[in-house]
Amino acid sequence: MQSTSAYVLYMFVVSRSAPAVLIRLVNTLKHLKHLKNQKNMHTNAEFHQYLHHVLEEKIPFCKLLGMKLTDLNADHPKLTIHKQPELIGNFSQGMLHGGVIASVLDSIGAVGVLLKMAQQTPRQTAMEQVAEFAQMSTIDLRIDFLKPARGDVFIASAEVTRLGRRVANVLMQMHDQEGVRIATGAAAFILHGKG
Repeated sequence: MQSTSAYVLYMFVVSRSAPAVLIRLVNTLKHLKHLKNQKNMHTNAEFHQYLHHVLEEKIPFCKLLGMKLTDLNADHPKLTIHKQPELIGNFSQGMLHGGVIASVLDSIGAVGVLLKMAQQTPRQTAMEQVAEFAQMSTIDLRIDFLKPARGDVFIASAEVTRLGRRVANVLMQMHDQEGVRIATGAAAFILHGKG
């Protein structure tokens, strides 16, 4: 804030007309607000709204699974799914299908990478930031199934362990509503548009 005040004072002293100073002040404040929004893209409400819409409505498979983003913290994003009859793999025991678990962990891993990119290399607009979602692909995915997925609600979270220029690495896990760890995963994503 002090540097902004110093700049305004400088503009007032250098400029001969008060209207010119006011115009420059307004432009400077707009620029500073833009820089603040850009710096905090990972917490930007518009970016979060777009991300919710893309994952929950625009990606047909994610919509089919009923994925809902519940926490968009760049360090530990989370999403939930509810058990549905269509998602059962072992019908005699009512357990969630392993492919569903893998897909959910893959998806939260990608969300984690996107949020980390927004935090470390923010784009100019929220729409540009969300467009980066289409610029990444899973190149490696490992899932360890630890317990049968018998719960009703499942929470997946992710932690980006490395965000490089071309590849990002992520650790993921899934718990049921009781906190029982169902599965863990590790993934690598190639970042086509990063550079």
